[in-house]
Amino acid sequence: MTHNFEKLKNHILPLSNSQNFDVARQEWVLDAVEVSEEFDSCPCGQSIKEHCYLRNKVTGFRTYVGNVCVNRFIGIETGSLFDGLKRIKAGLSANANLAVIEYAETKGFLFDKEPGFLRSTARKRKLSVAQKAWKEKINRC
Repeated sequence: MTHNFEKLKNHILPLSNSQNFDVARQEWVLDAVEVSEEFDSCPCGQSIKEHCYLRNKVTGFRTYVGNVCVNRFIGIETGSLFDGLKRIKAGLSANANLAVIEYAETKGFLFDKEPGFLRSTARKRKLSVAQKAWKEKINRC
């Protein structure tokens, strides 16, 4: 199945203040993301595992779309965020990329020195035993 712009538009516009899609898409912000184990359906009709939960700043409505639709049609870039999340999901000792660190920080998932620690070790390949243990603890959350 392919991404159907008209289906997505028909889903987004009733939840938006503006009925002009180019204006309406500016009303939406990324609220949360999730990588699912099982497939779901994007409003465009595409099967998805990468969910982008959106909130309309004007109407307060919430919905979700797939990663491709949020990038292509709504204009919100999430590619590196999902790449980082999938890397961590594959192994708890994986380094978080900057997109994941910023997302986790803005959502209040990181505390005290954790953001600085993750930034300072994001590109390191060799960590001490203590650093590796702390990174795995953070990545479990």
